[in-house]
Amino acid sequence: MQTFGIYIIGDEILSGKRQDAPLQFVIQALSKRGLQLSWANYLGDVPKQITASLKASMTRGDIVFSFGGIGATPDDYTRQCATRRI
Repeated sequence: MQTFGIYIIGDEILSGKRQDAPLQFVIQALSKRGLQLSWANYLGDVPKQITASLKASMTRGDIVFSFGGIGATPDDYTRQCATRRI
């Protein structure tokens, strides 16, 4: 059975400036398909933390959804971190 996980990235979530909507959405979307979310991680805009987390989940072979941290603001590092994960 495949393991599904989710990263919700951004200081905006952790500070309360934005509300978390992706978690519930992913749980419901997987459930409709008879699947279950195995883990969820909230990460701040910390490149080392994002890179290490992505690397760990990819090494395990998890199917991962990532929300936040990919916008056009200077603190969005997810894309850069994903290219460093290997």
